[in-house]
Amino acid sequence: MFISSVKDTVKRHGLLDRGDTVVVSVSGGPDSTALLFALDGLKSDYGLKLHVAHLDHMFRAPGDTLKDREYVIRLARKLQLPLIFERIDVPAYAKESGLSLEEAAREKRYEFLLKAARDTGAKKIALGHTLDDQAETVLMRLIRGSGLGGLRGIPPKRRLDGTFIIRPLIESWRKDVESYLAGMKITARRDATNLMQKFLRNRIRHELMVLLEKYNPNIKEALARSAQNFSYDYEVLSGAVGKSFGKCAGSKGGSVTVDIKKLKRMPAGLRRGILRKAIESARGSLRDIDHSHIEDIEALMAAAKGAIDLPGRARVTKSGNTLVFSMAGREQTAPRVSRELPVPGSAVVPELKLRFEAKRVKSRGAPAGSGRSKAAEYLDLDSIKGPLHIRTWEKGDRFRPLGMSKWKKLQDFFTDRKVPRAERASVPLLVCGKDIIWVCGMRLSDEVRILPGTKRILKVSYRKA
Repeated sequence: MFISSVKDTVKRHGLLDRGDTVVVSVSGGPDSTALLFALDGLKSDYGLKLHVAHLDHMFRAPGDTLKDREYVIRLARKLQLPLIFERIDVPAYAKESGLSLEEAAREKRYEFLLKAARDTGAKKIALGHTLDDQAETVLMRLIRGSGLGGLRGIPPKRRLDGTFIIRPLIESWRKDVESYLAGMKITARRDATNLMQKFLRNRIRHELMVLLEKYNPNIKEALARSAQNFSYDYEVLSGAVGKSFGKCAGSKGGSVTVDIKKLKRMPAGLRRGILRKAIESARGSLRDIDHSHIEDIEALMAAAKGAIDLPGRARVTKSGNTLVFSMAGREQTAPRVSRELPVPGSAVVPELKLRFEAKRVKSRGAPAGSGRSKAAEYLDLDSIKGPLHIRTWEKGDRFRPLGMSKWKKLQDFFTDRKVPRAERASVPLLVCGKDIIWVCGMRLSDEVRILPGTKRILKVSYRKA
């Protein structure tokens, strides 16, 4: 029954292709052990090349984890499969990064498995999640207030950094796994971390699920069925969200921006779906994002200004009529550039995807310093003492904005102009030596303003390359 269920799942969801190289994550517990034997049984049918991957998270005493490793080594030898092993101090990483133990373990586990896949040339990583895990996941996300996307539970197949994560046991129950192993006379390891109450999943598995079974003996089946129904509904909603997202959101400088006015005109369901998509686009996933976080963002929309932090080092900032979704430390991720701009002549700045042009003109166009964002400016050429360069923001930058008698820190200028932090490192600057003479598209320096006695005028403009 178990093997039949696994084969049906593999075929139904297209989990395997002939000639696949697969990294199999094996902890030594019942689920991953059954997964390994099931895939080994399918090896000849699909011409599979299997690699066993075992990670020691260093949660427990060295003696316990050593027994796990020795068990997995014996499995790999018995099946004549290559083994990849690594030890990572997850508790230390969790403390250093500020992540929960569960999130830190998940992050490092995927990092290890993706590296193993790259090293072996595998396009797929197999994990041993079962239908019981599916039910527990739906309940856990329901408790956290997840949206429709989260309530779909664990997908049988998904793409991660160019590699497919597959779950051949996701439609099999844990009791069938144990019956299969018993029939094979295989005694798997029992991972003590599955009993640790500090993990939310364990409390749900051993306490809450047991309690709910008193009200509905088939609660696991009901939750798993709900996950499937949520998945169908999500397909419809995600299509609508995708179309609406393009109308009010965009990506720039490693962040995602959302127009608040346009967003507010959307129905509540679409509006919240767009917020979730913005978080996912900036952060990479919606893991640990719940109802309260969406409510906090909606409250931020109504505030004059401010910012909120989300799990996983993500941040949402309100700047004027825009929400900016970014990751901590990404404000300065735009590449540092410096390109000389010949006078007259042109220069392409590939990092910013812009082309600049400088040429002498007989008279200036629209009055400078009008406050409008524009891609052209007129300068007193005789006030420029040296070659011109295009570069990006550097710490300590300052200039004297047109019409002002005092110098101003560029950081303060950006703040006054309500330029989102995530976009500041992408703003091109026209400089002469160390002097900023134009914050492109925003403000000219008073040092190069055109006066009544100006004899030579330089026009500098830029456009998309």
